[in-house]
Amino acid sequence: MRIAVDIAFSFKHALDPSYRELHLPPGATVRDAIDALASCHEAFRERVMDRDGNVQRHFHAWVNGRNVRFADDLATVLDDGDRLSIVPPAGGG
Repeated sequence: MRIAVDIAFSFKHALDPSYRELHLPPGATVRDAIDALASCHEAFRERVMDRDGNVQRHFHAWVNGRNVRFADDLATVLDDGDRLSIVPPAGGG
């Protein structure tokens, strides 16, 4: 299945443009998509993953505009044509 990917932070320019589309097997999860991105793009892995291979908790993943923390978090199953957005923490005051 095909998944569109948006990365909403400045280091996306250090990635090969191929990050914008993933081809994953049916039943793949958000975690599978993140692992696929990390395996293909070192800059992504260095900034999003910790040394144990876990997603740093301050990053957020959204599927079709919905934060996966309100679904099954990284175990959220993706469907063909979904849009996965990886978003850094936002601050303000």
